[in-house]
Amino acid sequence: MECLFISNLQENTSEFVLTESESKHTKSLRLGIDDDILVTNGIGMTALCRLTGLSKNGNTVKCIEFYHNLNELECEITLATGILENHDRFEILIEKAVELGVKEIVPLITQRSSDKPVRYERATAKIIAALKQSKRSIMPEFSEAVQLSFLYDNFNLWDKVILADENGSNSINISGAKKILILCGPEGGFSDEELSIIDKADNLQKIKLAGSRLRSETAAIAALSVVVFNI
Repeated sequence: MECLFISNLQENTSEFVLTESESKHTKSLRLGIDDDILVTNGIGMTALCRLTGLSKNGNTVKCIEFYHNLNELECEITLATGILENHDRFEILIEKAVELGVKEIVPLITQRSSDKPVRYERATAKIIAALKQSKRSIMPEFSEAVQLSFLYDNFNLWDKVILADENGSNSINISGAKKILILCGPEGGFSDEELSIIDKADNLQKIKLAGSRLRSETAAIAALSVVVFNI
C-alpha cells in the first residue's frame, strides 16, 4: 500500500482533497476509485484512506482508520554527521537515514567537513519522499548545521553516544537507552583534536563497522543500521 504526505491531516478528518502534487502522485501510481492508501501528517498521525473521487482540482479521499506513531522506533535516534563535499552523497545519506527510522539529522561543522552550504530545501524534499517510502508517521527534523563543540556540550541529553570508529568495539550495548546519538565524521573523519574531545564523554561507545575503510555516508548508514538492529 502506498503512502502520501498531507501536513494538515487530523484525527477528526473524515474526507479531504489531496494537494496537486499528491494527486499527481496517485496518478503516477495508477491508483483508481476505491483503492486504499495511507496518508501521514508527519507529526505522528497516519490514516488509512480510500480514494473516492478524481478531479483536476485534486483527488478526494475518505478516512477509514487512524493510527498513532505507525512504523516508528521506540528509541529516539539522532544522527550527527559531518557535511560532505558531494551534495548527492549527502542527500542519499539523509534519505536512507529517514528510511531507517532516525528522528533527527544534524549536519556537523568539523575541521574536515565541507564548507559548502547545506541545501535545506532539497533535503526537506528528500526527507518527505523517504517518509512516504518507509510509511512512517513522524517526519524527522533536519536541524541547522552546528559546531561539534556545541554538540559535545549537550552530550548529556542522550543516554548513549555512539561513535563510528575503526578502532572501536565489534559489539554494541544500548540496552535500556531511549535516546541515542550517532556520530559520524566527514571525509577524512574527525581530527585527533576532535576525537580527544569526544573521548571525554561518559556515555560514549565506539563501534567498529567493518574491516575495510568506509565512505562517510556508508559509515553513517551502517552505524544507524547496527543501532536499529540492536534496539
